[in-house]
Amino acid sequence: MRRSHAAIPLIAGCIGAAILVFMLSPSVCGAVFPNPSVTGSSPGETPETGEVSGTGAGNVSPLISGQATGDAELTSLIAGNSVPLLELSVEQIHYLYTKDNAPLRIRASETCSLAERLRAEVLALEISPENESARSHFIAALDEFAAAGTLFSRGVPTDQNVADDALEHLALGTEYLSDALQDCSRPSNGSQDTMTVSANPAEKEVPELPDALQPGERFCYDDTRGENTVSLIIDRATWLHAFRTTGTKPVQYTAGSGMSYLLVVVKATHLGHKGDGVNSRLQTPGVSAFTLHYSGETYRPLASPGQTDRGGSYSGVALNRHESVEGYLFFEVPESLDLSHAYIQANIGKNNPVWLLNGSDSQR
Repeated sequence: MRRSHAAIPLIAGCIGAAILVFMLSPSVCGAVFPNPSVTGSSPGETPETGEVSGTGAGNVSPLISGQATGDAELTSLIAGNSVPLLELSVEQIHYLYTKDNAPLRIRASETCSLAERLRAEVLALEISPENESARSHFIAALDEFAAAGTLFSRGVPTDQNVADDALEHLALGTEYLSDALQDCSRPSNGSQDTMTVSANPAEKEVPELPDALQPGERFCYDDTRGENTVSLIIDRATWLHAFRTTGTKPVQYTAGSGMSYLLVVVKATHLGHKGDGVNSRLQTPGVSAFTLHYSGETYRPLASPGQTDRGGSYSGVALNRHESVEGYLFFEVPESLDLSHAYIQANIGKNNPVWLLNGSDSQR
């Protein structure tokens, strides 16, 4: 059974988790009804462009000056819209299985509109570094919910593969949303993603990784059904201090003080179909499947920013036979990070391949 078929219990579980977070964390619960004097802006205000700066997974601040820090508003947006997003997801699943075209199209359209509006509002907020993980996970969730809504926008799909892909997006969106809620409930006095790297050389050594791959080497594995084979490659790395998205509402990303962006190429390829099954499509690993390890710390990539002036972002997609997807993972890391002591790990079900970065062709 595909992972996407577990979407209903996963979403139901996340609703329970959301309620639990509200009950146990006064900061999250109280943020559903924030004090307007704290946020300093009215709901729905969205600048045409944004700027990202600071430590963490992409600190977005508007190019328009004078906007107050939006930490409280970020928590409010996440807490206040989690249950509506999950309810829309459950309703779409219900109408999919009852084959009700009209209400499915309506809920899909509502999901896309809500996700688009929230994404713009969240990107426009100026927040502190410790809240970047929450924003990154929430944006990733919104992108997944919007992708599902797009697939359901014409009603019940006639192709089962399309329906499965939509359910996969809903499941991933729920996972990201759960992560965002947990980020909001954590104390704000620091996070593992932004801790100072130890200067002790002994702590920088890469652990024993006898099966580790070199940059450019291929790792092959079968999908969960054993019907399709995937090739995954971690390749060259590039250092940047800043980059900019190229959409209609461009966002400028600038690394925080003492930090830099490390862009790492990921390429996934559908090598072919095998076995007796009829499903020849496969889902590549999402951005959240990858982690960068260095000096005992773990760094997670930014939610995919999309097309940028330095190239395209990597994101998980559904591939047909012999199709490929390639793009960058964006990590914000200390400038002192030494690639010879760093590695990237991919979490792919039972597989956890590791690529060393010491042979990566990179320039600062």
